[in-house]
Amino acid sequence: MPTYAFTRNREQFAGDVLRKLGVLNAGGTAQARDYASVNTALDLRLKELHALGVLWWQVSGATTSVSLTGGVVSATISATDYLFPVSMAVVVGTDEIPLEIIDHRAYQAIPDKASTGEPEKVFISGTAARFWPVPQSNYTAKLTYQAIAADSEVSATPDVPVSCLRALVDIVAGDLVDDYETPEPKASRLLQKQVIGLTTIRALNAQRVDVATVTPDYF
Repeated sequence: MPTYAFTRNREQFAGDVLRKLGVLNAGGTAQARDYASVNTALDLRLKELHALGVLWWQVSGATTSVSLTGGVVSATISATDYLFPVSMAVVVGTDEIPLEIIDHRAYQAIPDKASTGEPEKVFISGTAARFWPVPQSNYTAKLTYQAIAADSEVSATPDVPVSCLRALVDIVAGDLVDDYETPEPKASRLLQKQVIGLTTIRALNAQRVDVATVTPDYF
């Protein structure tokens, strides 16, 4: 029977990185401080990659409610793992009315930011959401968002698709060449592999959709 599940827990991942750096020999045991160095570099990279947009989507289940108060322009997104918004809708009765998520310039271009009514647009900066029109009464908004990658945990798989693990090993190893004073030319090779790893992760996480047949219309 074919198998599809493959995982590397945090300790195995750290071992892979330390062997790349030449700190750990095959079959050897790393020191606790070495594991700590790799774990820190791993978690920093996971957070940075997500913020840069080189990410693996976590929107499944990543939803939260935002309470809007009548007459108050802004509300707070309280989800602790919130990174950036994907979509938002305001609940009106039993309906969920989609809101247009706009940027800073579009919000500044609104001539009357104090007008009230049923919200149509939202400008989100950090965890602050500013609505227009200003809510005329209390509402609940439903937010779907991209979640921050979770910190690595003991004996657990890092929060990354298995397809990205090999590239991530190269990336983290490159981050640690200075910490371990890796000699040349090995340091240069590791940094070159890091660049390739970043490109690989971006490619692996590009959105893919089925190719549909398009029927042209002739008039």
